[in-house]
Amino acid sequence: MKAVVNFIFILLLSSGIFITINNSVKAKETNLPTLKVHPLPISLQNWTSKIKEDYFSEIEPHLAGYLIWSDFPVKVYLQSPDQDLSPSGLTQFHQWQKAVRIAIESWNIYISLTEVDNPENADILIYRRYPQFKAEINPQTGLYNLPRAKAATTTVKFYLTDTKPPQLRHKMSIEVNPHQTFDYLVTNLTHELGHAIGIWGHSLNITDVMYHSHTREIPVISPQDINTLKKIYQQPTRLGWNI
Repeated sequence: MKAVVNFIFILLLSSGIFITINNSVKAKETNLPTLKVHPLPISLQNWTSKIKEDYFSEIEPHLAGYLIWSDFPVKVYLQSPDQDLSPSGLTQFHQWQKAVRIAIESWNIYISLTEVDNPENADILIYRRYPQFKAEINPQTGLYNLPRAKAATTTVKFYLTDTKPPQLRHKMSIEVNPHQTFDYLVTNLTHELGHAIGIWGHSLNITDVMYHSHTREIPVISPQDINTLKKIYQQPTRLGWNI
């Protein structure tokens, strides 16, 4: 039987990570690119640490393989301010914008990122809004299950390029609740951006920025985070390869 890649909703992890495949992607599973390894980015090649631990075992690969980038710099779009913002609203927006740029700079040391003005050209899109969820019907009770409110979510969509031959690519979208203290906003953005650059899972170590839950202490990117990221980028993927 022919397997058709045309998924709409595949996976939701505990922090609000979604996997989707764009409706325009319709291909036999056997015709997807073969799993291959991209060259390791120079920044990760040069990364060394006395700390050798990682949490690679917690990372979940997808049908497309590991969700990594191969075309650098990765282009990041930040939502533009609304035209009708009040002066105080504009100040709050600029604080959010500052938090996003701190998060970008934190990861830019390890994965090359650059800001772009056009969302159509972006690989990662970051939005200042409440994460969107849909209530689902519980098949056992017939009642709606209302999802828990979350501070941020990361969604991935897959698409085929219009090149000949086409390539399988992906695009990440991050939604962040802006109504947080600045420090937590920076941490949540850094965490979600970690998902967007390839860490599709969570650490069990409270000191890692990719820890699975909020903590009283504000974590920063740790050696374990980077060890995990480096190992992920040494894994095979179908992304960035020709169909």
